[in-house]
Amino acid sequence: MVLNSMPRSFVKLVLSAAVAATLAASPVQARDATRGDDSVAIIAALLGLVTLGVLLSGNDDEPSYPYGHVSRPYTPTYPDRPHRPHRVSKYRMLPASCLREYRTQTGRKIMFSNQCLNKNFKYARDLPRSCESTLVVKNRKGVYVTRRGYMPECLSKRGYRATRRY
Repeated sequence: MVLNSMPRSFVKLVLSAAVAATLAASPVQARDATRGDDSVAIIAALLGLVTLGVLLSGNDDEPSYPYGHVSRPYTPTYPDRPHRPHRVSKYRMLPASCLREYRTQTGRKIMFSNQCLNKNFKYARDLPRSCESTLVVKNRKGVYVTRRGYMPECLSKRGYRATRRY
């Protein structure tokens, strides 16, 4: 129907104008003031006013939004599908076998071994230099030596992840 596609305020305006024009253009008879049958005319006028009031009332079925209507994008839900983790490109997946735990003077530290990454990770030269670190550790003979590597927390902040294969 045509009325469903038009805005409600426009439809109300047109209907109220049509009712007002009909009442104004209706022929009026000159009546004798002594006759007492004006009750029908009064009831008709009151019925017209009630109809006009209902048409102009603000009782819409549409909700009112004080700051305008905000549409939200449709997000389908798939309850049967398992959650898949965020995908990371291949050159940001570090081999978990290169994670090493070192005992330092301040405690245990975990980092990616620089030597292992150079052997097993194709893009080792592209790793951020700000994440590179040098630790002083005790080797098997009890001598303190330096080990270079990359801190996992720093690499994680820059989008690198360790594979789950060991």
